[in-house]
Amino acid sequence: MKKRYVIIINILIAGLILLIIVKYANDRAVESNQSSLASFEKMTTTTEQIVVNYLEDEQHLCDIWANYINGSAEAGAPMTVDEAISYIRKAKISPEISGHLIFIDDDSMAGISTTARSTDSSDYSVNYSNIKIFDDLEISNVEGVVNLTRAYTNPLNGVQSIAFLNNVKVLDNETGALRSGLLMRVVPVSRLEQKLVFLKGEYENVEIALVDWDGDYMIHGKSLKNSNFFEYFKSYNPMSAQEYNQVIDTIHTDVGSMHIYNYKDEDCVIAYTPLSGLESWFLVSYIPASELMLNRSIDWLILGVVVVGLLILLHFNLIILLNFNRKLTAAAEASNQANEAKSYFLSTMSHDIRTPMNAIIGMNEMILRDSNNEEIRMYAENIRASGKTLLGIINDILDFSKIEAGKMEIIEVDYNFASLLNDIVNMVQRKADEKNLEFNLEIDENIPRCLRGDEIRIKQVIINILSNAVKYTNEGGVVFSIKSNKCEDEPDYVNLHVSVKDTGIGIRQEDLDKLFVAFERIDEKINRNIEGTGLGMAIAQSFLSMMGSTINVESEYGKGSEFYFDLKQKVVNQEPVGEYNVAYKHFLLEKEQYKVQFVAPDAKILVVDDNEINLKVFVNLLRDTRIQIDTALSGDACIDLYKRNHYDVIFLDHMMPNKDGIDTLKDMKACADTPNQNTPIICLTANAVIGMREKYINAGFDDYLTKPIDTALLEEMLIKYLDSDLVTRTEDIEPERKQRILVVNEDIDFLRKATSTLSERYDVAVAKSMEQATSFLHKHEVDLIVMDYRIYTDLADMERSQHE
Repeated sequence: MKKRYVIIINILIAGLILLIIVKYANDRAVESNQSSLASFEKMTTTTEQIVVNYLEDEQHLCDIWANYINGSAEAGAPMTVDEAISYIRKAKISPEISGHLIFIDDDSMAGISTTARSTDSSDYSVNYSNIKIFDDLEISNVEGVVNLTRAYTNPLNGVQSIAFLNNVKVLDNETGALRSGLLMRVVPVSRLEQKLVFLKGEYENVEIALVDWDGDYMIHGKSLKNSNFFEYFKSYNPMSAQEYNQVIDTIHTDVGSMHIYNYKDEDCVIAYTPLSGLESWFLVSYIPASELMLNRSIDWLILGVVVVGLLILLHFNLIILLNFNRKLTAAAEASNQANEAKSYFLSTMSHDIRTPMNAIIGMNEMILRDSNNEEIRMYAENIRASGKTLLGIINDILDFSKIEAGKMEIIEVDYNFASLLNDIVNMVQRKADEKNLEFNLEIDENIPRCLRGDEIRIKQVIINILSNAVKYTNEGGVVFSIKSNKCEDEPDYVNLHVSVKDTGIGIRQEDLDKLFVAFERIDEKINRNIEGTGLGMAIAQSFLSMMGSTINVESEYGKGSEFYFDLKQKVVNQEPVGEYNVAYKHFLLEKEQYKVQFVAPDAKILVVDDNEINLKVFVNLLRDTRIQIDTALSGDACIDLYKRNHYDVIFLDHMMPNKDGIDTLKDMKACADTPNQNTPIICLTANAVIGMREKYINAGFDDYLTKPIDTALLEEMLIKYLDSDLVTRTEDIEPERKQRILVVNEDIDFLRKATSTLSERYDVAVAKSMEQATSFLHKHEVDLIVMDYRIYTDLADMERSQHE
C-alpha cells in the first residue's frame, strides 16, 4: 500500500475517532436524559403510592363510622340520623373535615351535616340533588378499596372538596322507619395537595394533577389551563382522531411518560400512572422538558487536545506500522508457501495412494464377483477389509482438511437402523476376534426401525470410537450399547444414547484434554505400535458437533473407559427394530441383491488413463452393462480417437504424464472438426481434496468421479449422461428362465456347496436319496440330473435284481 493511502486512512481513522467521541458524549447525554426521565417516572409512581395511602386512610376512617352505625342496626337498635351525626361529631373530626349523611332511598339526596352552613350557623341540612358527582357510581352498593367522589364544591362552605363514601342504615327522625343512607367523609382538596409539597425540593416546577376517567380534575395543576386534561392535550398537540384515542387508552391503562406541548408551545414531559384500587382515577406529573435535559455542549478545548494527541499518536503508529508491514508481508508469503505445500501434499497423497487403491479394490471386486472358491473369496474379503481400512485413513486426513476449511456438510437420508448396526458390527467384530476380545451388544429392541439422519457420518463416529476401544484393549472386552427414548416435546423424534465401554488401558485425567486434539496421541511411547493417525476422535467429535451432540468420556487409568453421546434422530417408521440380527436378515430379504442397473449395448464411451490396470478395472466394472468401451493411455491418443470416433460419454483422467487431463481437455475443446462437440466429458481422478470439484468444473469438465471407483456411482453417472434411447433399465428386461438342475447326493455339505455354487445361474433342487429325487421328479420337470455315482450303481443293481 502506498504511503499517501496509509496517511489518508489514518486521517480518516482520526476523524472517525473524533466523531465517535462527539457521538459518545451525545449518547451519554441521551442516556442521562433517559435516566432522568426514568427517575421522573419513578417519582410519579412514588407519589401515586402516597396519594393512594392517604386515600385509603381517609376511606378507612369513613368505614369506621359506617361500621359503627351499621353495627347498631344489625344489633337491633339502629341509630337515628341525629344520633349518627352526633356520633360522628364526637369522633375527633378535624375542623377542615366534615361528615354528611344523605338519604338515597327516595332519590331526594337530602340529609344532614356535622357542620353548619357558612351563611347560617343554625342550618345543618345538606342537599346533593343538584351536584353531579354520582353519575358513574352505584351509590346504593358502594364497593372497592376506596369509594371516592369527583372533586366538587362543598354546598355548605363553597370549598373545593372530595368525599369518601359508605352505605349505612339509620332511622328517620320523623317517621321512625329504617332508611338507606350514604355516609360521606368530606375532605378539602387542599388537604391532599399538602401531601405533595415535598416534591418541590427535587423538581422545582413539577405539577401534580389527579384526573378522572373522563379527564376532569380532582387536583388541578396551574399550567394545565383547561378544565379537562384530555381537552388540554388535544388543544396544544394536534393529532389525528386515531392518535388521540391511542393516547387516551395509553394513559388510562399504562404506567409511563410522554412529551407534550403546553399553551406556550414549550416541550414538556408528563408521567402518568393509574391509582391503585381506583379504576376511574389516574395521576399525572407535569414538568418542562428543559428541567430534565442536560447541557449537551461539547468542550472544544478537550477535543482540540484530543486531535493533537491523535495526530502525534497516528504519526508514530504510521512509522511502526510501515516497519511491521514489511515483516508481515514476508510472513504472509511464508504462510502462503506453507499452505500451498500443504495443499500440494494432500493432492499428491490423495492421487498417489488412491490410484493403486483403485486397482487393488477394483481387481479384488472382480475376484469377489467371479470366484466361487470359498477360500479365495475369504482371501478377497480380507483384501477388501484391509483396503477399506487404508482408504479410511486417507479419508480421515481429507475429512479433517475439509472440516478445517469449513467445507464439511451433514447430509440427512432415510436409513435402516438394523443395516447401520450390522455394518458397524461387521467392521469391528473381526478386529475384536483377532485379539480374542469379547464383543458384547446391548441393543434396545424398541428403537424405531427406520430413522433419518446422516447415516455415513453416524457410522463413521461409532466405528471410530469402537475401533479405538478394541485397539487399546488387550484383555477382557468391549460392550457396545444403544438405548432410545422418545422426545416428549417432539413426538416424531427419538433420542439415541450410544455407549462404548472397554476394559482397556484407560486414560489419565490430565490426558483427557488431548483426546480430541488432531494428530495428538496419548501415551505415545507405550502406544507407538498401535496403528492410527490420531485424527479419528477429533473427526468424530467434529461430526457430532455438527449434528448437535458431543462425546463424553469417563475413564480410570489402567481399568478402562466409557465413551458415550446422545443423538436426536427423526423417526421415519415407528415399528421397533426388535432383535437386530433378525431385523437385519429381514432387511436383506426386502432389499434386492445388487445387479447391474442397466444395459446399453449401442452406447460407446472412451476411457483415458495412463495406468493400464485402472483401464482394466474400469472396463470390468462395466462388463455387465455391455457398453462398447474404447481406451487410451495418453492425452494425445485420446485426442486422436476424439477426432475420429463418436462417443456418448468420455472419462478423462487428470494426472497423466506429458499432457495432463486439463491440457488434453483444452485441446479437445479447440478441435473444430469432431463428431463429439456435445459429448459430456467427465474428470476421472484420484485427487479428492477440498475444492477439486470446483476446479474441474471451472476447467470445462461436465462432472467429476473419484477413484477408487464406486460401481453404483459410475452406473448412476452413465444413466445421467447417456441418451435415454440408448439405456435399457434392467427392471424393464424380462428375466430369462433359469435351467433347473436336480442334484442327488447323500452328503449334506456337498449339497450346500452345490447350491451355493450353481444358484446364481441355475434353478437348483437337491435330494438326499433316490426316493426324494423320484418324488420330486413326479411333480417337477428338470433339465439336468447330477447324481452321486454310488446312488446310481445302487439303483442299477436294484433294477437288475428285480429283472432277474
